[in-house]
Amino acid sequence: MRQSLAVFLAVLFTACASSRGSTPLSSPTGSAPGSIQSLYEAGRDADVISQVASAGPSASAVDAWFASQSKLRLGQRSEALDDLMRLSASAEDPGVQLAARLAVARLNSDSAALEQARGEAAAQSSNVIAQYELGLSYAAGSDFAAAAQAFDRCIDIAPTFAYAYYQSALAYERVGRPDLMANRFDRFVRLAPSAPERPQVDSVLRTVGGRP
Repeated sequence: MRQSLAVFLAVLFTACASSRGSTPLSSPTGSAPGSIQSLYEAGRDADVISQVASAGPSASAVDAWFASQSKLRLGQRSEALDDLMRLSASAEDPGVQLAARLAVARLNSDSAALEQARGEAAAQSSNVIAQYELGLSYAAGSDFAAAAQAFDRCIDIAPTFAYAYYQSALAYERVGRPDLMANRFDRFVRLAPSAPERPQVDSVLRTVGGRP
């Protein structure tokens, strides 16, 4: 069973690797119904992109970041990179700016820029988006212990941020902690019951005995 679970999770991990992104607010209080965050967590990527585009310059940096994540999830890599490049030059939200720089460096496999941005992450230790992208950068480099720590910081900052639990679960599976993986996956599906990853996560939970 362990081998089949590992294979299944490897497929799940690979599927999300190209679109890593999830959904925090710089001062999160949970995702309000109808918010850009809630739309993203429900997998309504077209609505996220449309609403942020309609808002134009008045869209917040956080919402623009969500739109870039939706584009990545839809396979619109070039468009997402354009968005992230704009955000990386924005001074509106330093946390989102750093997160965007981390994302651009990760997606472009720019190790020098990635290390520089990682070095600045300590200054944004209370910003969920910055810590989330930091975790993604470590996961992309196969440093899953560091990734799990970053995602757990996201959970501490924003306990209702669903995708922090999802990414934390993937990282903990890679470091051989199926107990923490199951805990994080269970919390993820409770917070984001309509997430597109839910069927696969439910299957994992049934396999490890965390769900009937």
